[in-house]
Amino acid sequence: MLSKMEKKDKIIIVIPSFNGLDYLRSLLPQLAQENYLDFDLEIVIVDNASKDDSVAFIKNNFPQFTLLENSENTGYVGANNLAYSYAKKLNVKYIYLLNQDTEVSPGFLQPLYDFARENKFGSLQSKLKLFPETEKINTVGNVIHFLGFGYGKDSGKFDPADQVITKINYASGAGVLVNMEALNTLGYLFDETMFAYLEDLDLGWSLQLLGYDNYLIPESVVYHKYQFSRSMRQVYWFERNRLWILLKNYKLLTLIFFFPAWLLMEFGQLYFAWRNHYLKNKIKSYKWIFVKKEWQILLRYRKKIQSLRVINDRNILDNFAGRILFQPLDSPLLRIANFMFDFYFEVTRFFIVW
Repeated sequence: MLSKMEKKDKIIIVIPSFNGLDYLRSLLPQLAQENYLDFDLEIVIVDNASKDDSVAFIKNNFPQFTLLENSENTGYVGANNLAYSYAKKLNVKYIYLLNQDTEVSPGFLQPLYDFARENKFGSLQSKLKLFPETEKINTVGNVIHFLGFGYGKDSGKFDPADQVITKINYASGAGVLVNMEALNTLGYLFDETMFAYLEDLDLGWSLQLLGYDNYLIPESVVYHKYQFSRSMRQVYWFERNRLWILLKNYKLLTLIFFFPAWLLMEFGQLYFAWRNHYLKNKIKSYKWIFVKKEWQILLRYRKKIQSLRVINDRNILDNFAGRILFQPLDSPLLRIANFMFDFYFEVTRFFIVW
C-alpha cells in the first residue's frame, strides 16, 4: 500500500478511434468500471475525424474521459503520437495502447503494473484472445521474421491457459503497456511516416536496440475482434513499412548479407501480388520509399536509431525467425518458402558477428 505522502504513478489508456461507434458502445462502459488502488488511471480517446456519431457518443456518455479530436485522419500512428505528446506533458509513467475493436477483462492493467514497477522493460503485451471465439488466441507475443514480416504467435490456437511471463520480439499494438522512460530515450512513440501497420513491430525492434526488452504478461487478458481479411486489404502499408523498417534498423553489413534472400522474397511477393490482384499496390510501395524526399527522411531516422543502439545485430537476430508460422497464411507454398528462408537465415546469421 502507498503511504499518504507517496505520489501514485499514472497510467493513460490510449484508444485511437475512427468510425468506431459500434466498438465503443461495448468497450467504453467496460473501461468506465476499471478502478485501481495502486495507480491513477486516465482514459484518452483520440478521434481521427470520424464520420459517424463517435464524438457525440463519447461527449454525452463519458464526459470523464479525455477526448482529443483530429481534424483529419492521421492513422493509428498519428493518433497515438498525439496522445503520447499529451502524456509527456502530464509526466505519465506508462501508456497503454488499446485498439477500439477490443474488449477488456476486469482488472487487466494490474498484472502489467505489478511487473512494470519491479522490472526494466520496453513494452508489456496483454494476452490477446479472439472475440467472439474467446477460447482461442489472437497473439501471445508477436514474432519478427528476419525479412521484416511480423505475425502473432499461436494465432488461432486454443488458449492453453498455462503461459508464463515470457520475452517476446514485439508487442501487438492492440493491447500493450509501453514504458514512457524507454520512449523518452527513443525520442518518439511511433515513426510518424508509417501511418498504420507494422508500426508496433518497428517500436518493438527499436526498443530492443536500445536495451529494453518486451514481455508477454499472460494474466492480463484483452479480447480482440480481429479480422485477418481486413488487414490483408492494406498491402500497400504493410509492404512499404516492411521495407522502411529493414532499411532503418539493420546495420549496413547485415542488409548486404540478407540482400539475396530479400531479393528472392521480393520476386515471390510480386508474383503473389499479381495472382491476388494487388500488384499495383505493391509497385506503389516501391515508388513511395525510393523517392528522394522519403529517402532523406529515412536516412534521418536511420542515423538516429543507429546512434542510440546498444545491442548489436547478432544478439537481435537470436530472437528473430526464419519461418512464418501464422495459421491464416498456412499453405504448401509457404511451407516450401519457410524451409528455404529458414535455412538461409540459420546459415547466414552464423557469420553476422557485428
